[in-house]
Amino acid sequence: MSASAEPRSRFRRIEAPALEEFAEAAEVCYTRWPYMRELDSEARFRAFQQLHVELCALVGANGVMQCVGYLVPSSIDVGGETLTWYYMFQVASRPEAAGAGSLLVRQIMKWYPAIFGMGITPDAEKLYHAFQWQQYPGFWRGVHPLNIRRFVKDYGSRIASEGKRQLLSSTAGLGNAVGSIAEGVLSLGTLAGPWRPDSGKGAIVKTYLDLFGAGEVHAADVGGTARLLTPVGAGSLRQHAAVWRALRRRGARLCEVLLYSDKDRSLAWRKGYIPIPLQVWCWDKQGILSRAIPALRQRGFTFFDTDKVI
Repeated sequence: MSASAEPRSRFRRIEAPALEEFAEAAEVCYTRWPYMRELDSEARFRAFQQLHVELCALVGANGVMQCVGYLVPSSIDVGGETLTWYYMFQVASRPEAAGAGSLLVRQIMKWYPAIFGMGITPDAEKLYHAFQWQQYPGFWRGVHPLNIRRFVKDYGSRIASEGKRQLLSSTAGLGNAVGSIAEGVLSLGTLAGPWRPDSGKGAIVKTYLDLFGAGEVHAADVGGTARLLTPVGAGSLRQHAAVWRALRRRGARLCEVLLYSDKDRSLAWRKGYIPIPLQVWCWDKQGILSRAIPALRQRGFTFFDTDKVI
């Protein structure tokens, strides 16, 4: 019986999940994203607790989670007032739980007045449009490919065109070789090494993520997808290339940076990143994010400030 038809299913908001509850929720995610097993660990779940990550779940009559969503809080001070919202990520349901995702999102909207959704899939975009979420244009992810073969293996299902998938697969070897040579030339004389912050969010995520740095450029390897913890304008092209080389040696799929202005998008090309539109949809029934997002753009923020580096 589907989740939508199961009369004894119930919703749960778990504001301080135990390690076992994070592990159970992760098993639901693996039914959709098997490659995430290499990212998850007890250390990651402990970090979730330190970062105050909450779990929302639709639980079946048998007591087993059928659909889950993770939410992590964030805030900014604007005019002496602290504005707080949640980033929602890893919303997944079991294959047999038809309709569970939309049911859970609708319930989450009742619990949380402000939700920031970043990097929305096409299916989720349709759902948020139907639920009257607000779309915020003017965001991009700047992408530097590192391991095209691994990218196609893990993310190929997100590429709608079969022709494009086949083209990427057939040229992966050549593309990887050319990229490696180019990065070696660009980074000549500069090496990236481990970055070990001793305070803040960095000190928490370093317990399970590998962090790298070269001069002013810092990045995290988040399960094979590397994300810059610094703005695209930070550091030199040589430093960026040194970080790419370190990540490529680890087999990372790609390195990406958050862009939120035309200036950033223009600079990304010069720093070796391809700007790709980033879908941002928000649930904002109290107008919190309509005030917070302009403040974030003015202050400046990176993927490190979001759910993308946890």
